[in-house]
Amino acid sequence: MNTKIKTLIIILLAFLPLIGIFSKTVEQSPQSPVVTPVSGPSWLKRLGLRPGETAMGRMGGRSSAPPSIFMQPGENTPEPEKSFLGHMRNVLRNIFSLFKKNRKASQNLLQKTFILSGSDLYRLNCQSCHGPDGTGAPPEIKSLIDPVRGMSPTLIMKRMEERGRPIDEAFARELASQAEATLRQRLQEGGEKMPPFKHLSGDEVEALIEYLKELAGLPEEERHEIKVTQSVARVGEHLIKGTCHICHDATGPGGGHMAMMRGIIPSLASFVRQNSIQQVVRQVKMGSSRMMYMMGRDTMPAFPYLSEEEIIAGYLYLVEYPPRP
Repeated sequence: MNTKIKTLIIILLAFLPLIGIFSKTVEQSPQSPVVTPVSGPSWLKRLGLRPGETAMGRMGGRSSAPPSIFMQPGENTPEPEKSFLGHMRNVLRNIFSLFKKNRKASQNLLQKTFILSGSDLYRLNCQSCHGPDGTGAPPEIKSLIDPVRGMSPTLIMKRMEERGRPIDEAFARELASQAEATLRQRLQEGGEKMPPFKHLSGDEVEALIEYLKELAGLPEEERHEIKVTQSVARVGEHLIKGTCHICHDATGPGGGHMAMMRGIIPSLASFVRQNSIQQVVRQVKMGSSRMMYMMGRDTMPAFPYLSEEEIIAGYLYLVEYPPRP
């Protein structure tokens, strides 16, 4: 047997306990829906848009976020290896680097579950387009606030009374119910430019809608907070499908400075092939370098509102559930 293959088998055998920990984490969260890989071209590619031509996926903004505890100074992105063995070496090297540099923190992450509120689900799935306050980027990305306010019988009655056309509570409730049904349909099926969010489960939709009611300022008696327990993999799935897949294809070429100079946006599959966890955390937290901005190239915005644990969950999700074409 080839020496390289023998070495890889030994490494994989050593890696199996870590895979077991990750799989166990998924099983420990019975409320978490079935996790599936991300697939297909980015949403922008489906719309025929370049990142610089739209505000979609770019509401994170620039940031001077402090360095992550998982990052090490002076790290360089390894050159991509095209062979299967090279790919596996990179994946294992990246996973082991986290365990070596911060073993306790990384093990705690793999063994934990997340309790997500509606605001967490909003950050992971909606904020990159609609912004932190839900107002979007008109006229391209419409505000969520008015449609959600249309779900409040109290606010509907108040608005109609101000217009000199008062209505009774029963009719207001009917109008509010229709507005909520429209929003739920939009989440499942998408809109003119909005992608469908079919990966959201029923409980997650409920939690998200309740948070949108809070964001839109609905009366307290018409809303309540809902939280859901999620596995590490499920949290990663939300981040990748709800935010990253807007701009990044599931599979395809990788990144690097030369690729970016040619306008190539790295695929999600290439993240775990070419970058360590620390590098991905830094890139997501801080966005593209100022040089790329100055050169007028397609640039990645910063996402300072994402926690390190959420970003690492996205990385581990891509390892455990490899992207598909």
